[in-house]
Amino acid sequence: MKISLNLKKYLNPAPNIGGLEISDLALRFVRIENSRLRQASVQMPPGIISGGKILDRGKLATALKGLHQQVDSLKKSLHVVLLIPTNNVYTQAFTMPLVPAKIVNETAKLNLQSISPIDTKSAYYGYQMIGETKQGQLEALGAFVNSMEVDDLTAVLREANFSVVSVEFPALAVTRLVKNYSSGLKADTPYLVVYLGSDGPDLMIVKNGHLYFNYFNSWSALQEEIGGRKISTADVQDFLARHIKQVINFYASRWGQPVQEVLLVDNPIAKEIINNVRHNFSLNVQPFQILKYGHLSPLWYGALGAAERGLIPRDQDQFISLTTLGVEQEYYRELALNFIKTWRNILVLTAGFMFLVLLVADSLLVRSAAAGALDLANRNLVPLNEIQGLQANVQKFNQALNYALKAQELTPAWSNFYSKMKLLTGDKVSMQRLFVDPALSGLLIGKAVNDSAVINFKNTMAKEPNFQDVILPLSNIKVNDDGTVSFSLNFKLTSLKF
Repeated sequence: MKISLNLKKYLNPAPNIGGLEISDLALRFVRIENSRLRQASVQMPPGIISGGKILDRGKLATALKGLHQQVDSLKKSLHVVLLIPTNNVYTQAFTMPLVPAKIVNETAKLNLQSISPIDTKSAYYGYQMIGETKQGQLEALGAFVNSMEVDDLTAVLREANFSVVSVEFPALAVTRLVKNYSSGLKADTPYLVVYLGSDGPDLMIVKNGHLYFNYFNSWSALQEEIGGRKISTADVQDFLARHIKQVINFYASRWGQPVQEVLLVDNPIAKEIINNVRHNFSLNVQPFQILKYGHLSPLWYGALGAAERGLIPRDQDQFISLTTLGVEQEYYRELALNFIKTWRNILVLTAGFMFLVLLVADSLLVRSAAAGALDLANRNLVPLNEIQGLQANVQKFNQALNYALKAQELTPAWSNFYSKMKLLTGDKVSMQRLFVDPALSGLLIGKAVNDSAVINFKNTMAKEPNFQDVILPLSNIKVNDDGTVSFSLNFKLTSLKF
């Protein structure tokens, strides 16, 4: 099994995914390579991004390209977990009944649609499980963001040849670091995590390594609150004193458990904050600092947390991602294309090697034939075994030539597959997304004029000899407002020879 996994990794390696944080005044990229950090950053002047909204697209694209070139050539795509500003991200914990695992996702989506603070038609939203209540209900954290803001950012990132794998916000990234790097945390105990990030202070409630609640306030909002003057240490202390009390009171009233423990992410005024919190709230305060990578500034913690997520295999990543499903499908499509390109190169090299062998063999045969002709000229009678030997060499040459020609026919005929799919869909079914992984397991997301057309299409596919395990659950058929139906079905290809 280990040899098989290593071979798969060699033939179709998954790209190394880094973390990219976009804040109002800086871009920070972190990638973990052999337990070391690859870092790159670009400082930006005010007026390019504000609160997650792009104000100057051209300058942002230039800054992203400059960041990209610090890491690798612009021709090479950089895969990232994108960290967006928290300003317009809304989070809310919710509970749902203990339902079977196969309908958890559907139940969670219904809950998210009912509690969303913004119109779900213009939002990206997601959830992650955080535990169970004492009453036996499932507990999850939901997050919501305006889809246009995310789409604007990912569009500029594509222009700079960044490939976005998933989208999250700093509180999730910092929580991941707390879980991975804190020692001695008490089980089933809520911790207040205080983080002074690039865009502002973030107060989080973390329990058993999961984010339950966070309160964020931008530095610009705080500055406006104090009349526009420069923010002082006293202003930060006053802000924390007021809002720490609000957060711990909210958690106690919502979850019925007091907060007694505080983790303070290291910052320049950490000592003053620790003394202030201990004095005003009598809480147990512990400093939090990551020493594994030397003296890493806490301003990099957000990007590092996103990079830690990038190390998780894609099929095991169950965290919130505030983006469209198409982003993940694009990632897997790129993996499939890389797999095809790798095998194409292998076949080309093999064919080239065989051609070289044939050239050598041909040269040897020519010399052998010339020597034979000379020998025949000097002899009145040629022995039969020599004639048979020459015939055997010619047969071997022809056989090797046939092998070389057949080697070039091994490349999968994808164009025939797509032509077959277009023929099967006809005029009543349209394909919106089609994905096939290296194991030839496929997913089709489409649209049809009615549910009968979908069923007929599924049955037609099932009768085709190159398809098997064509699965179309009724729960995957959804009636749209215009009377059409959307659907998704799974299938497996037995062969690409159509």
